[in-house]
Amino acid sequence: MVPAVAAAVLMLATGCDVWEQQELARADIAGTWTGGDAGTLRFEEDGTVVVTDLAVYDNDGDKVSSCSGTGEWGVYPDDEAANSLWTTVCDGNPWKFGGSKEHPKMRRGVGNPDRGNVQTLSREE
Repeated sequence: MVPAVAAAVLMLATGCDVWEQQELARADIAGTWTGGDAGTLRFEEDGTVVVTDLAVYDNDGDKVSSCSGTGEWGVYPDDEAANSLWTTVCDGNPWKFGGSKEHPKMRRGVGNPDRGNVQTLSREE
């Protein structure tokens, strides 16, 4: 069995979500995104973001504290077809969009990049 096919079969069998890179327009991002103990971000259409208990991780990828605050947000590369997002509050890596069109998610790397730990948030319906 080809390794990629074997990995896909294993992910489906274990219920893991397959990450598929997505592009979202700025209007599709507005709303609340949450990740349980990973925290919550509420994006307003006016460019304001309210962050509540966003998990902060150490170099090993372990949660060590949380961050809350209000700031601004924006998208890359443009408002029509964004593949990532930045905020001015709770510093960290940019968020990348993925998941599926029906159930978008955003995630960013945390801790040592060589370990592959990610923080994932899903948009509330």
